[in-house]
Amino acid sequence: MSARLRALVILASLLVATVGTALLLVASSGSVDPRSGRRGIQVAESKAVDLALFKGEVLAWAAGGLSTTEVRRVRDSSKVAGISAVRSGLLPVASGKRAYPVIPVETMSVDPDAYAAAVGRAGTELLGKLRGGVVLSRTGASLRKLRRGGHLLLTGHRSLTVGGVVDDRVLGGYEAALDLERGRRLGIDHVSYLLLLPRGPRDALETAVRGLLHDRKVSFRHPDQGRWFRAGDGTLPLAQAKLRFGEFAVTSLASPVPDPHWVQANFAAHSVPVLGQVRCHWAVIADLAAAMADVRRQHLEGLIDVAAFHRGGGCLRAGSGQARLSAQAWGIAFDLQGAGAPAPDRRVVAALARHGFTWGGRWLQRAPSRFEWVGGGA
Repeated sequence: MSARLRALVILASLLVATVGTALLLVASSGSVDPRSGRRGIQVAESKAVDLALFKGEVLAWAAGGLSTTEVRRVRDSSKVAGISAVRSGLLPVASGKRAYPVIPVETMSVDPDAYAAAVGRAGTELLGKLRGGVVLSRTGASLRKLRRGGHLLLTGHRSLTVGGVVDDRVLGGYEAALDLERGRRLGIDHVSYLLLLPRGPRDALETAVRGLLHDRKVSFRHPDQGRWFRAGDGTLPLAQAKLRFGEFAVTSLASPVPDPHWVQANFAAHSVPVLGQVRCHWAVIADLAAAMADVRRQHLEGLIDVAAFHRGGGCLRAGSGQARLSAQAWGIAFDLQGAGAPAPDRRVVAALARHGFTWGGRWLQRAPSRFEWVGGGA
């Protein structure tokens, strides 16, 4: 082989190796757990509007949900061209652990035709999948290690066939979706919010709904107003919390207290500025410490109610006895003020937002004393 030919062969080999290495790096990119070196999954923070979902829809929400009578009243309004009532709850997925047998899975239950129409073009595919069984979000399918045709095992030796897997935002961030009949059988029957297609101007619809629900304080959202088009729009859906911070089993849905072995493995104690000793999920402690150092640099520590933080359990609070999970179960949320206190100073809110913590006073379901980690864009 001539010297020129050998040089060309060597050059070609180097190019192949370089491309292969680059592809490997791209495939393995993601956040790194600094304690173990394991890589996590990065999730794009696009909004529902970026995927052309729920175009023209208006989300209507009232504290405590809506009754069947209220849903019918709104449905029959001349200002409503289309309606989908979204019911929500937790499915008891079997964990395989005797002491902590349940994994709570955040689930929606919907009328397939109505919800598919609200979703838009992507709803056509969703319609057939809902009729085939439980539909999982991509994150939900990844957590369960399931694909279409698989079986989602529930407690009580029950199971659901997986009818398909869809983008998380098609399901508003929920891990799973059921049709109304399956949802009712499994207790997913609480109407959390409505998706409404206006007949005429959007503001006329909102005025009409407020009038129809005159004894309720109704809030509205549009697809371009948040990361997730759902009632809990200011915080991470449970699937995203699980993806970033891990998943745990509980004793029951009525008392969703995390498995203490999971807590021991994922929580860490650390001293941070202003608050002193805290015990939070290890993955947010650095952000909390940086936020509190920011508060101290601005001489705002006098505006923080340290006692309220510790009275509220800090970053960790056990289940409240309701069939609902708080982000404090993951150790990523906390209170900085006592009940009934005035809204926190905007400079404190801004300092925490710079480090990934969103303020509950801006959420659809307002919690004026609460801060919760959501990452960039808080």
